[in-house]
Amino acid sequence: MSLLIARHGQTDWNLKQRWQSVSDIPLNTEGQNQAIRLAALLKARGCAPQSLIASPLLRAQKTAQILGTAVGCEVETDPTLIELDLGQFEGRHEAELRAEDPAGYDAWRESCFLLAAPGGETIHDVASRIADLVANLSDREGDILIVGHQGVNMAIKATLSDCFNQECLSSFRQSNDEIEVWQLDPGKLIGRIKTDDG
Repeated sequence: MSLLIARHGQTDWNLKQRWQSVSDIPLNTEGQNQAIRLAALLKARGCAPQSLIASPLLRAQKTAQILGTAVGCEVETDPTLIELDLGQFEGRHEAELRAEDPAGYDAWRESCFLLAAPGGETIHDVASRIADLVANLSDREGDILIVGHQGVNMAIKATLSDCFNQECLSSFRQSNDEIEVWQLDPGKLIGRIKTDDG
């Protein structure tokens, strides 16, 4: 059994370097195209997940629908996969946050969510939220595809590998045009599916 972990395709906020978490921002045209290209790669590789679980947010739902259509799998929605809440940083541009408090912002950014944005969540908060989902993955039959977000996907990988240090978390970052393939027991990265132009 393998776990395929996908991040949603690009949104306009991604493109403009605006922090995006619980706001329900849709895919832009490039984001839809990224999902279409990933779907073609999944199909070409003969990937046939038996479960497809997605965040309820539009950008993840649309990505999941595109991937699910390609591999013949219905989308299940799990609210625990909603993105890590960025609190008062939500919708703000990176440049303006850094200009307001260079040292504080950089310390938060480099922490890989070990620190919370003001009013937001840490990676440990998200790990607690998704703990039951991760613990029950091995009860499912066949390969599993999850479509989530940067922060929540990092929390899944940290939980699977039992590694929450800054070095591990930094390595768990994921672009909008790739799927990581993990084994569950023990949890570790075993492959990556990525579009050529990412």
